[in-house]
Amino acid sequence: MKSRPDFSLRQIEVFCQVARLGSFSKAANAVYLSQPTVSEHMAALERTLGARLFDRVRGAVTLTPPGKVFLEHAERLLALQRAAVRALEDLKGAVRGELEIGGSTIPGTYILPGVVRTFRTRHPDVRVVIRTGDSSEIVDMVESGRIELGIVGSKVKRRGIEAREIARDELVAICAPGHPWARRKQIEAGDIAGEPFVIREQGSGTREAMEREFAQAGIGPLNIAVEVGSTEAGKEAVKAGLGVTIVSRRAIVTELAAGAIAAARVKGVDMSRALVLVTSTERTQSGVAKAFLAHLDAESASL
Repeated sequence: MKSRPDFSLRQIEVFCQVARLGSFSKAANAVYLSQPTVSEHMAALERTLGARLFDRVRGAVTLTPPGKVFLEHAERLLALQRAAVRALEDLKGAVRGELEIGGSTIPGTYILPGVVRTFRTRHPDVRVVIRTGDSSEIVDMVESGRIELGIVGSKVKRRGIEAREIARDELVAICAPGHPWARRKQIEAGDIAGEPFVIREQGSGTREAMEREFAQAGIGPLNIAVEVGSTEAGKEAVKAGLGVTIVSRRAIVTELAAGAIAAARVKGVDMSRALVLVTSTERTQSGVAKAFLAHLDAESASL
């Protein structure tokens, strides 16, 4: 009878970090190992599985087709490990251990850090890991069990996912200080289509909300100059004079105060959106997650 492959959870953890970060050196920093040790772990795992998991070309590390398949199962294994540890902590009745949560760009950058700070003031024995991604990626993480809860900037309708609004967010048009819009508090909806536009990537909650409201207002087609993968990249593109864009007002507080960016509302267009808490209806929440959700509800008025 053929023996089963024998690998450790530590190897699985290292594999997932290499896959996420696309780099052996970055993964080594993330798991507190030397780069040669990470390479040894991955070579041993590939030998055990009898499959090449990574392509290494010109310094770039990417998953092979077998690697992509294995990643799905590897993340489930780590989720089960975390769930087992949380279950034992729950039996002790203490709010302690690790909590993995997630947020799309705006919640993950401008909301969750503050909420985590006040939560840890009350529960210092909890180590919180904040994962970030676009809205669809965060929902995927909740669904797979990689994180226990997430906050996203788009509407969510998916089987097995509970979604409820916890805050509102205002989207505004931004431009460089020298742009003709810079002195305006409000712009006409029709003006947007004539400007070079910096757009977020597919899957972005900001893009989804913007496209929905623009379609209802009859704005378009947009003159897309460049597509970017983050709010920060969008702001930098605007500062560089590549065009105008739509962002959350939460993301430009510093730039507005410094005069590095100008912002205006779009006349006749409701550019507010819901920030949505997503949890799984098919997974049992840990005691730490329940405590965090209670804290989040208590803080919701100030979000």
